[in-house]
Parts: sequence; C-alpha cells; structure tokens
Amino acid sequence: VFRLVNNYLDPGGIFIFDMNTPYKYAELMGDAVIAENREDSSFIWENDYDPETGINEYALTLFLRRDDSLYEKEEELHTQRAWSEQTVRRLLEEAGMKVLAVTDAYTDKPVRADSQRLTYMVMEQGKHI
Repeated sequence: VFRLVNNYLDPGGIFIFDMNTPYKYAELMGDAVIAENREDSSFIWENDYDPETGINEYALTLFLRRDDSLYEKEEELHTQRAWSEQTVRRLLEEAGMKVLAVTDAYTDKPVRADSQRLTYMVMEQGKHI
C-alpha cells in the first residue's frame, strides 16, 4: 500500500495518516464490549484482540431507525491489525518514503508508551520533475 501511495504522490508530496497502536488494542479495546443508545440509533461493538497475531476483530451490530420509526438491524465484521511504530517506519522507508514525523494522535507531542493513536507525516522522495 505504501508503495502505491508513494507512486501516486507528486514529487515531494506529503501523505498524512493515522493508526491505532498495539497498546490501544491490547489495553483499551481488548475483549471489551461497547454499547451505546442514541436518539436515532443504537450499537453494540464487540472486540476480540489476539496479541500474538496483532489482529483485532470487531463485530458491530447497528440498530438504525427508519422513516417509519421502526428499527432495522445491520451487522458488520471488521478486521484490523496492530502494527508497531518501528514496523510502520521500516515499511514506509522500504516503499521509498521519508518519515518526517510521528506524533501522538493529531498533536505535536511525541509518541508515548501509552499512545492510543499515532499520526504519521511522510514525504515522497526520489521522483524528479
């Protein structure tokens, strides 16, 4: 994916993205169930995190109010992988990109051991006009 991003960026182009951290998956989401009841919808979010594979799978059950005031149930299954900052840096560099900064979420603060989300700012390098 990073090679494709690098390929489509203009020379010197910037790519900014964020990712959840292994800490967030292991310590905050883990095997937790989150439920919320809102005025026009409700949801149940069931997490299952495997620290050995780094895979977080979550089942999302939505209850959405229709125009006739009845609720319709929808279900989704999502799979995400936790990546260490070091691995993401290595993959970005292997894709030909230069890491300009990695910060704690969308701040200018440095990454901490308990950071839940990291923001990466990277630049295409190597192309010439």
